[in-house]
Amino acid sequence: MADRLAPYLMLFIFFCLALALTASLSGMIFPQQLLIIQVLLGGFIGGITNKIAITMLFEKKWFLPGSGVLLKKHKDIIRSLARTVETHLVNSEMLQAEMKKLLKPVNSEKAEHIINNVIDEFRDDVHAYLGSEKVHDEIRDALRTKLGFLGRFLNVTRIKEYDEMAEVIVRELHERIDRLRVSRQMILRTMQKVGTLEDFLFKPNNELVLRHYHTDRSIAQMFFDNLDIKGMVADKLATYEPSRVRDIIEENIRSHLLWLEVFGVLLGMLFAGGLYLVMRAASIPL
Repeated sequence: MADRLAPYLMLFIFFCLALALTASLSGMIFPQQLLIIQVLLGGFIGGITNKIAITMLFEKKWFLPGSGVLLKKHKDIIRSLARTVETHLVNSEMLQAEMKKLLKPVNSEKAEHIINNVIDEFRDDVHAYLGSEKVHDEIRDALRTKLGFLGRFLNVTRIKEYDEMAEVIVRELHERIDRLRVSRQMILRTMQKVGTLEDFLFKPNNELVLRHYHTDRSIAQMFFDNLDIKGMVADKLATYEPSRVRDIIEENIRSHLLWLEVFGVLLGMLFAGGLYLVMRAASIPL
C-alpha cells in the first residue's frame, strides 16, 4: 500500500502547495490562507527531507555529502546482518527446538516394514556380489593368509582345498542373506537400548558419544556448536558486490521506508498546523 500511496501523496501535496502559493502571489484571498499554506509547506518539507535521507542511505550523490552509506559500510553491514541472523533468527537453540517438533515417535510396525523392504530391494544385488569371482578370490586369499600352516596342510593334502572352503563360506553367506529379516522384537529391543530418536539426538551423556568423542554433550549440541551460522552468512554475503548487499536490504525494507515518507508528510503537516495554532493563541505575529 505504501509503495502506491507515497509517490501520489507527495505529488498531491506539491500540487496543492503550488496552487496555494500561486493564488497568494496573484493576490487571491481564501479562508485560512496562511494556515493552509503552512500546513502544506510543512507536509512537503517533511516528505522531501525523508525522501532525501532515504536516498542518501542507498545512493551515492555528489551533491549530497555523506550519501551512499550502505555502499560505504557494506562490510560492517554484513557483519551486523550475520550477528543478527545468528542471535535472533537462526541459532542452535531455535534449530534444536524446530528439529524436536519434526521428530515423531517411531512406529515399530512401520519401521519393520520399511527396513525389510530395503533389505528385499538390495538382496539380489548382495547375492550377485557374493557370487562374483572377485569375492571368491578375496575369500580364498584371506583363508590362505589367516589359516597359515593348517590351511596349507589341508590344501596340500586335499582334505579341504582353499577353493572348496571359499565355496562353502559363500554358500553359507547366500543362505544367511536369504533368511535375513528384521523382526518387531529386534526393533523394540534396539529402541529400548538406544531410546527414542529424540533421546538419541538430544539427550546428553550418550554412550556412543562418550565412547568415541569423550564428551557429555548431545549429538545435536555437538553438531550445532560446530555449525558457524554467523560465519556462513558473512561468507555468503561477502561474495556479493556492495550494490548487491544494498539491494538486498532495500528489497526487504522498501515498504517500511515508503511509510516513513508518508509519515514525514503527515507529521510535517501536523507540526506546521500545531505551530500555527499555538502562535495564534499566543498572539504572535505570523
